[in-house]
Amino acid sequence: MRPLLRLAAAAFVLLLLALAPPARAQGQLIITDPGGRLDRAAIQRAAQPLLDQGALVAIYLVQSGGDNDFVQRLIDDGLASSDGLARNRMIGIYAALDQRYSSVRYGDDWAFALGVNDNYDAIRQANFNPGLAAGDYTRAYTEALGAIQGAVANPPTAGGGTTFNVDLRPVAAVGGGAAVIAAGGVALARRNRARRIRAEAEGKLKDARERAGTLIAALGQRFRNAEEKAQFDRVSYAPEDVQRVGSLQAEARQSFVAVQTRFDEVGERLERFGDKATLEQLAEATSGYTGVAEEAQGVDQRLGAVERLRAELDQQAAQAREEVDRAKKS
Repeated sequence: MRPLLRLAAAAFVLLLLALAPPARAQGQLIITDPGGRLDRAAIQRAAQPLLDQGALVAIYLVQSGGDNDFVQRLIDDGLASSDGLARNRMIGIYAALDQRYSSVRYGDDWAFALGVNDNYDAIRQANFNPGLAAGDYTRAYTEALGAIQGAVANPPTAGGGTTFNVDLRPVAAVGGGAAVIAAGGVALARRNRARRIRAEAEGKLKDARERAGTLIAALGQRFRNAEEKAQFDRVSYAPEDVQRVGSLQAEARQSFVAVQTRFDEVGERLERFGDKATLEQLAEATSGYTGVAEEAQGVDQRLGAVERLRAELDQQAAQAREEVDRAKKS
């Protein structure tokens, strides 16, 4: 009987160790604010609950930048690997004022709080962006940090709502009952980790798709503007200049159509998988949208060449008119 009791006691201790939250080292706060717009003490206070849980919190407020700049800064600060994959305990909040760009990124440890239902993006829009829009940058970051801490304390559940944290370490029965509970705890941990990994993959996919879609939408508007201007090329420029502008614009338009087609193809492949898409298929779609964004940037450069040529021709035409006016007055 005593050996059985000793085994039961050992199983109980192992169960408590398995279910107890792991000890975390004190976190780290990095604030990058070249313009000196933030109240660092207020940011420190707002971040402290997350730091106490071991979070690596990175705050960036820059004048000009974007997604690539955000990732590079995380890499430079040691918060992401060279391929941009975030460290598990990282929480990054970034804004580039000139581009009106904001972003929230996180590591695997926070996927349960920020990945479910794209909660990170809901916080960005509801808690971060209003302060940025009002020019109250300190409030923007402190409210975003407060919302993130709230999500950590009461994580969202798929489809809505929150899961309130309670003590899940009940006094276990001895013997076989303890072993069953311990096995259940391990299985639960595995399921939670799988959900966190999937939430992160889905978050990266969403970011890549939105970035590609935003670039394409912006290019579409610029092409519409270019085509409206093209109606007046023949009356504004010399025949050889009309040919140059038309040729460059046609090449840019052809590239743009190819980018739109690829964007649609990536989306169609993803739709075929539906909710059953594997992590590999999600990663493939993310890579596809990233490629679309890179191609869209190439189209941006081609269209920029057309716009610069038109600007040069317009300037030459204006100078020619001024010379004619001066000749008439003389």
